[in-house]
Amino acid sequence: MPGSRRLVWGCALVALVAFILAGRTSAMATLFLGTWVPLPLLIVGWRQGTVPAVLVAAAGALVVLALNPGLTVFQDDLGLWLLLLLGLILTVCRQRGWTAGSAIMLATAALGILSLVGFAALAYYQGLSPADFWEQKSQEIIRALTATLQHSGMEVSDLRVMGFPRGDMQNLLIQVLPALALINIALVAWVNVLVAMKAARRWGWGDPGEPLAQWTCPEWLVFCLVAAGFALLAPPVWVRVAGLNLLLIVGFAYFGQGTAVIAALLQRYQAPWGLRFLVYVLAFVNPLIIMVMILGLMDLWLDFRRLQPPREV
Repeated sequence: MPGSRRLVWGCALVALVAFILAGRTSAMATLFLGTWVPLPLLIVGWRQGTVPAVLVAAAGALVVLALNPGLTVFQDDLGLWLLLLLGLILTVCRQRGWTAGSAIMLATAALGILSLVGFAALAYYQGLSPADFWEQKSQEIIRALTATLQHSGMEVSDLRVMGFPRGDMQNLLIQVLPALALINIALVAWVNVLVAMKAARRWGWGDPGEPLAQWTCPEWLVFCLVAAGFALLAPPVWVRVAGLNLLLIVGFAYFGQGTAVIAALLQRYQAPWGLRFLVYVLAFVNPLIIMVMILGLMDLWLDFRRLQPPREV
């Protein structure tokens, strides 16, 4: 077993360095490979504990510093730092016995707060007001998104969200960037935890904990949904923008619950893996994504996963 532990640690370190190096080659590589940076930390943390995971994260941090020496590394590679922290937070939550869903919510909230503090610190460091710094960073993000879409032959104006006019798409994206950032963190945490749980179950590393198919949103979250709806009707523009961001965040939480309901039902009826994959892909397609959110919200009252299938006569 000691050799196995060293092998797991070494493979996780190699994978983390590979994700970091490959993710710097292009915008598309950053999008697809950077998503998996937390996974090696989760694998090591679930197999060996928090300290080995911290050592893997420290090694990854040294690689990032070597690639971009200087203080600018903390701003230029902010996404990598957040992903490393995400892996560590999820590992600590796992070691403390938190369920996977609760760990994802806590990690997302913690990184959201840290990002807000970092944003204020960078604005102060550059001598800019928060509004001016936000304008600067939002334009940088939009340019990066435009470059990423151009690699796939698309433009920002080609995106459509619930029938929103094409010409106003860029302004909409700037308004909802905070919500999109939190949703991105939650989605990255979700897929990494899901893969780590399946790996732990397959390799026999003990009880992986409550499956994500049993996860439910806290009951108090429905009041946030109501508050977001009322905020959209308020006269001040900043209140409406805040309400829109809150609505997206809460909506994604209920989308997660709706997906959990679908996963539980597919498992109950032993659906083949090909059908499960197709259903999961379709769940992320507009307008089906709205229906999955509604399913998650309705599950608060109907509790679909506890409904017993009809008995055969």
